[in-house]
Amino acid sequence: MHCHLLDLPVELQLKIVQELVRGEYFDTDKESQDEPIKFYLDLIPWSSTCSFFRNLLASDIFKAVTLVNDEESGSSVNAVSKSQHNVHVKELHFIGCPLKSAHSDEVTFPDAEGTLARSVNELLCDLERFPSLEKLSVEFEFNFWNLSWSDAAEITDWMLEDESIGKAAQAKTCAGWLALMSRTYSTLTQNKLPQFKHLELRQFIFKKVSTFSHAAFHDFLGHLEQLTISIYGGDIAGGGMSYTIQNYFLVMTKLDEYFFNHLGKATTLSIKAPKVAPLGLEGINHVSLTLRTDRMPLLTTLKLDNIFVSQDLVDILIVHKDTLEELSLKTCYADPIPHYITERNENRIYWAHIFTSLFSACSEKLRRFALVGCEMPFPSGQELAEEQISEEESKKVRSILQQDPGRMFFAYAYLDGSEETLIYDNKSGF
Repeated sequence: MHCHLLDLPVELQLKIVQELVRGEYFDTDKESQDEPIKFYLDLIPWSSTCSFFRNLLASDIFKAVTLVNDEESGSSVNAVSKSQHNVHVKELHFIGCPLKSAHSDEVTFPDAEGTLARSVNELLCDLERFPSLEKLSVEFEFNFWNLSWSDAAEITDWMLEDESIGKAAQAKTCAGWLALMSRTYSTLTQNKLPQFKHLELRQFIFKKVSTFSHAAFHDFLGHLEQLTISIYGGDIAGGGMSYTIQNYFLVMTKLDEYFFNHLGKATTLSIKAPKVAPLGLEGINHVSLTLRTDRMPLLTTLKLDNIFVSQDLVDILIVHKDTLEELSLKTCYADPIPHYITERNENRIYWAHIFTSLFSACSEKLRRFALVGCEMPFPSGQELAEEQISEEESKKVRSILQQDPGRMFFAYAYLDGSEETLIYDNKSGF
């Protein structure tokens, strides 16, 4: 029996289109942000076949919209905001980058007022144009490795300095980045009462801008129900690590003052630290989580990635035992041993302490506790001797993992300041 595609129920039509377009590259369980984007782009040819599919697929095509800091992108998104499809936009992803010169491909920072394209500025200060908007993500296209060695040194110096709008007005490259970030956050505060409830800061640059201390920005944060922040980190030009830059510590230790202390209505907080510099501990080369126990009274979901578990974290969990419903710890570590570089980390704990503390607190609200371990390198040969692990211990652990492949290996590690890297501690893990 043959049936024309347009004669099928809408649910089946959508399923057929999605399966044909997805192919092997699209997987809803993956975290890659590029694959869903490719999925939406491949829907466009389908939507161009006829008005029926154009209307049918509009909700998927316009579900997530990307806004780049240039007039072309701003005009395009502005057209969407004025069309019938504006009701389909649920996520807006803003990418902050230097403006392109009208006469060449060179980038430029004209002045503090001109760091945002006119059409982009009009959109960011009036997000009510998208009545169904649920999430706004902000990201700045900043990469140390796109710079020359001399520019990289200048950038490093810039990260050590305080904000100066006077310098920003001079159209200097480094100060221009600062002006762009400051202008973006200030523009967002001009929204009356933002209807979107989720703000995501992707690859957050560890540089203070004056907007973070403004009452208007704090009020803006106070209306959010969800904050997601991933912190820029890793190698920087010159061979060092981001956490070796002084300003990394200056900004990371004030995340509570800038963001967390003002999330009065927030129910969900997600923090992803750099792989090379997990947050959570105190001491040399470390930055604590800066989460206060008397803040975020409505917190129901806490998701942490690349974090050192600590007594501070346990205190947060216990204080929120009457509201916390979901806890997710992904690629997190414990550091219980007083290594020479971590002997000042008084808030370090064993993994078991988290479980016993939650059990003792009788947390009745907690319904989901997700632990996603990291891929620890299994030592062998000379590595066993160096880590003072006996062959008997090694064989026992291997046997346990072979009998139960789903068994989790709880990770222990510490930051080595001299090596500027994360050192796995298999002895404690065993």
